[in-house]
Amino acid sequence: MDGQFKHINHKLIDSLSDGVFSIALTLLGLNVVELVPEITKSADINAALIEHWPTFFSYILGFLVLFSTWYAYHAGSQYVEGTDAWIVWQHGINMAWVALMPFGVAFLAESLNGPNRKWGVFYFGICLFGNYWTTMILAATRKFKWTLNYNEMLPISAELMNRATPIFLGVTALTGLILVSISLVFPWIALAGYGLYVVSNINPVATLNRARRRMEKILVK
Repeated sequence: MDGQFKHINHKLIDSLSDGVFSIALTLLGLNVVELVPEITKSADINAALIEHWPTFFSYILGFLVLFSTWYAYHAGSQYVEGTDAWIVWQHGINMAWVALMPFGVAFLAESLNGPNRKWGVFYFGICLFGNYWTTMILAATRKFKWTLNYNEMLPISAELMNRATPIFLGVTALTGLILVSISLVFPWIALAGYGLYVVSNINPVATLNRARRRMEKILVK
């Protein structure tokens, strides 16, 4: 017999991602819940709530990051078929960054209103854009060639999608590198940049459709 073992089904990666995202989203809320004893013992509860605004702000920002990332992941993965070792590990490393986001949110919440603000913004930015950087590093080992298999539901050709993916991921990775570097000098500007990035990806389906039109204009000759 000359048969070979097959790579795992992509649905297994989807199932793992759902579990990781669920746990990470739940962990985000722990920082908020931990404030309850302190706030309820305060003479002025409303003033205490306002005093802890960095925690609530960080929670909202972290939730938007994780939920929009989960949304974008499934918006794209619904068209993917099959896997290989590279795809499995690329997704696995991305899940590692997802699991690290609660750390970035907690760090930002504790340092945003203090002397270590720049470091809080810096490390949150690393958690935000780290998956793009590691993806590009892994892509470099394949000479930035994507070879994903897509089903017939993909609204553009698989060849075009594979050509465009590293370009758009590379642009995001570069944007993140610039913003994270800025955070060490102008943390509020970098944080505003993070916010704009997050808001721009609230509707990943619309983002993908805009990207599709750009792909067709730029890459189709």
